[in-house]
Amino acid sequence: MNACDAIGCTAAKSPGKFLCPRHWRLVPFERQRTIYERYRAGRKDFAFLSDPVYLQACVAAIDHIALIERTTGINPYLRHLVLAEKRQGAAK
Repeated sequence: MNACDAIGCTAAKSPGKFLCPRHWRLVPFERQRTIYERYRAGRKDFAFLSDPVYLQACVAAIDHIALIERTTGINPYLRHLVLAEKRQGAAK
């Protein structure tokens, strides 16, 4: 098992999951749905890791949790989002 991706959380999460159950429940439903659908669509070839829509939803979810819990730190998905957006811009 891996650690939850919420800032400062060390709780275990199941393989293939984004957050621990406690933090996942804090994510608004529409954002949960976006994360789930984009992950499922790209998981066969790990395309979700370069999908700006998926990564933006992950960044927003982690930021939302940090705001609720008043935690500070670096959002681990922000770097992936920046890289994905650069790749997408270069492809155009």
